[in-house]
Amino acid sequence: MPSGSPLKNAARVAFHKVGGLNMARWVNRNGLRILMYHRFSQREALARQCAHIRACYSPVSMSQAADWLAGRRQLPKNALAVTVDDGYRDFYQVAYPVLREYGIPATVYLVSDFVDRSCWLWVDQVRYGFLQAQAPSFRLDLPGHPPRSFQLGTPEMRKAAACAVVEAAKEISNTERLRLLKTLPGQLEVRLPEEAPAEYEALRWEEVREMAAAGIEFGAHTRTHPVLSRLAGERELAIEIAGSKHQIEQQVGRAAEHFCYPNGAWDDVGSRAVEAVRAGGFRTAVTAESGMNHVAADPFRLLRIGVEPGFEMDYFERCAAGFRV
Repeated sequence: MPSGSPLKNAARVAFHKVGGLNMARWVNRNGLRILMYHRFSQREALARQCAHIRACYSPVSMSQAADWLAGRRQLPKNALAVTVDDGYRDFYQVAYPVLREYGIPATVYLVSDFVDRSCWLWVDQVRYGFLQAQAPSFRLDLPGHPPRSFQLGTPEMRKAAACAVVEAAKEISNTERLRLLKTLPGQLEVRLPEEAPAEYEALRWEEVREMAAAGIEFGAHTRTHPVLSRLAGERELAIEIAGSKHQIEQQVGRAAEHFCYPNGAWDDVGSRAVEAVRAGGFRTAVTAESGMNHVAADPFRLLRIGVEPGFEMDYFERCAAGFRV
């Protein structure tokens, strides 16, 4: 969450004092806000956010949103959908009990190979590798990019290097990204565990089935979380998109009707991926592009509002209202 200048902070305080949130909610009352979460470590903070959602908004599921977009139902005023990306186990441990307590529906987008324990998320592999690195430095040499060198003498240096490598890896072809991941442990002089360590652990299928039976919706988020616009062709798209849907449906025993594009910026999605999702039997697909959705929105290019439990409440309230000062 941005801290901002003293002037901006004063403007935010004034915004709240003059009833700015009420005005923002009134302006956006006929739209759908879709909140985008990832990780959960703070039960009390999430409970405060859920209490605010219950007091000020009308929680809906993504299936209800799909019916609205298809002209089959009206949504209540100030409709809000909660979505969660990736499928980390902290959703079951922390978020699910809170959402259930407040009666708030949610859709969780699963990276299906991650839940299958046949991989762990590649961004976490990079972060883990750098944090555990024994090498004193690292040289990043990617096709089409000038070489970059990183010193790894302190935890801050390692975190900065990991972040830079993750961002660079998002810009190269999927083949080059996989090659980088394969060579990275040797360059860093570190051994990666075959399964994700506890802090990066995925949900278990039995937990997914338990929550699905209680009303949580589960959608697809690809098999391995590649940047879809960097894939080579239709076959790779089908493996990631249709393959993820099939895995989830086989394990959960019900349709996976909603999709989430990895990374989620327009440049990371691409028109080929949108058409593959549209043709794949899904009802909606969400991006990470920020904004409100209205009834004429393309159901396969839906906007979301990024939030996390650690946000200060004033900032979370502005996010949920669809207005950031």
